[in-house]
Amino acid sequence: MQYNADFYSFPLALQTHVIGARDASARKCPSKVKGAVLLSVVGILLSLITLALWATSSLLTSEFQANKRSLAYVEVMNTLHNDLTLLTEQLRTSDDWRQTASLFTRATVTATDYAGKDSQYLTLFTVAMLHPATSLFVRQGFLRHPALVRLPTTGLVTGSTNAILPHLFERDHSHFTPMYFSEPLITNKCEALTGKLVIWVRGDCYISSSETIGEANHPVLLVVEKGDFTLESHAQIYGLVVMLSDTSMPTNPKATIAASAKFVGAMVSNADVSTFFYGHIDFNVSVLHTLQYSRGLQKMQPIPGSWHDFN
Repeated sequence: MQYNADFYSFPLALQTHVIGARDASARKCPSKVKGAVLLSVVGILLSLITLALWATSSLLTSEFQANKRSLAYVEVMNTLHNDLTLLTEQLRTSDDWRQTASLFTRATVTATDYAGKDSQYLTLFTVAMLHPATSLFVRQGFLRHPALVRLPTTGLVTGSTNAILPHLFERDHSHFTPMYFSEPLITNKCEALTGKLVIWVRGDCYISSSETIGEANHPVLLVVEKGDFTLESHAQIYGLVVMLSDTSMPTNPKATIAASAKFVGAMVSNADVSTFFYGHIDFNVSVLHTLQYSRGLQKMQPIPGSWHDFN
């Protein structure tokens, strides 16, 4: 069979003609091609910009929400901390901890009493506080103990080597300050001291005739810092007197008790004291015990590692 070559060459000629027509059309409209390419590039760029803006917006929104959650958590924790502080301060001075705890409806309190090495009354509290608007809570343990940890064993203890401050308060001289006590009266003279529990006098303390400081049922803790102590005729004091000196610069303070004066309790010093006792000190353990367990002399010590905000 013979084939006509023209039969097969016709499509090729037609294809060449069409391609040639397209090329001619492209040559006639080059701006359209460039415009299409430019639009494609612009579209891609806009897509990338949109994606970048979306990613940035999502990131900022996420960070904003995280910051809001963080701030909300801090606010909740601050509220719980303040409530916990208020409750523990009331427990510190409370004679009936159950009644005190019942005033805080969002609190759970347990307590266990102990006797210390030197027969001190100690109470171990576990306090949990629930937030009013969330399920968050905090829990912490506290030990309530007297600031006057131990009592002197005699009516007069003086001398720079006796370590009386660590024995009585578990504090050395540098850490024994008015701030160790909750509500001390800090003054530079022994006047108008009635009704005070902790009196911190900077300088000389002169208790004038017929003046009475403290009583058997409400004794005082009187600290005389870098000064002399004088109890005049018919003056009375019930409690513990601490004569505090700077041991690095001894001043040899003086203590004077008139013949008709009444001193019930004890006197101690971290330095040598020149004593002029025409009267005497009535060493009274009962009065000192009453002072030791006075509400204002109790401390609440957080138990290390006991704070939790989870079960």
